[in-house]
Amino acid sequence: MTRRDILPVIDTLYEAALHPEKWAGALAALSDVMGAIGATIVPIGTWTSVRSIASRSLEEANLEYQQGWWQHDTATARVMARGIRPGTVGTDRTVMTEEEIRRDPFYNEFLRRHGIQQPLAAIARVQEDHLVAISVQSGLNRELFQKDDLDAMTALSPHLGRAVAITTSLVEARELTADLAEALQRVDLGLILLDRHGNVRHVNLMAEQLLGDGLVVTNRRVHASSRRDDARLQGAIRNVLPGHALPPSGGVVLRRPSGKAPLHIELAPVRPRSDVMEAISFGGGGAMLLVRNLEPKLKDVQHHLRALGLSPAEARLAEAVGQGVTLRDFAEIQGVSYETARTHMRSIFAKLGIGRQAELVALVTRLASSVGGQK
Repeated sequence: MTRRDILPVIDTLYEAALHPEKWAGALAALSDVMGAIGATIVPIGTWTSVRSIASRSLEEANLEYQQGWWQHDTATARVMARGIRPGTVGTDRTVMTEEEIRRDPFYNEFLRRHGIQQPLAAIARVQEDHLVAISVQSGLNRELFQKDDLDAMTALSPHLGRAVAITTSLVEARELTADLAEALQRVDLGLILLDRHGNVRHVNLMAEQLLGDGLVVTNRRVHASSRRDDARLQGAIRNVLPGHALPPSGGVVLRRPSGKAPLHIELAPVRPRSDVMEAISFGGGGAMLLVRNLEPKLKDVQHHLRALGLSPAEARLAEAVGQGVTLRDFAEIQGVSYETARTHMRSIFAKLGIGRQAELVALVTRLASSVGGQK
């Protein structure tokens, strides 16, 4: 086998690395160049089940392997037991004798039934503690693998390992992204992600429902409906984008033209990554906006606060501050002076027997959770 024969296979492997759905075809190409009847990728480790993949020629055998024959795969078990290192290339004869092979049920009752005589495998590490065996399977009508076959597999081994590792990382990243996206859609809080230029990258479902009344997205930019509120919002956004050293503000309150309760916006920076490729693609940082509707949906929270001795005005203030609204913003929303709000807050602390705002947040959170659970 020449280098010219191997190069197309290497191209196919790296194409499959970036497009996992193409691995069956890549394994078929590997099998063909090695003169085998098929190829597989089998995880090596202590499992309660196994998910392996195979070229289409071995689909039936692979299904049976996953359904239970993997537990009788003596050669793979010995590779695991002996701690063979990644990069090792060898046949089953590396870990088993001819006599053992003649007597082994895995060979007599499984491999031979599917026309397989011998595997030739390259061991690759795809994670810190996760190895796989990438194998080609010889047919019953050909001789055992020879030295030139091992040499060819050894030449392909680094590419096989890298390609499978790339696929593993890519699939895990996709799964994590999908899980996070689903979680962001379900969270009971509006969330808007901005890139490093302040352009909108993502709006979750709750934020979408709040848009159009006090907060809008126009040409991928977030704006407040009120010009005065928008000036405050844009300033707060600039402060948290990459390149600005100012700490995040306490939040911005946006009035809504409908007359409904205002929206409260908290901002947090998403810091840029230093890795060159991440900076080129998506790692330039940005900002995250948390949008909270101050409509008192959980009026029973105020009821519980009043039961603890607070006046109606104090209960409204305690609930708002417990949800993250600043004292100054609450005073502005309610049309009272800041000093009046401070007086109410001192009274709240005294009646509830607390001394810090964090204790009030914890109390309101517990009350909101209990009310939600009752519903």
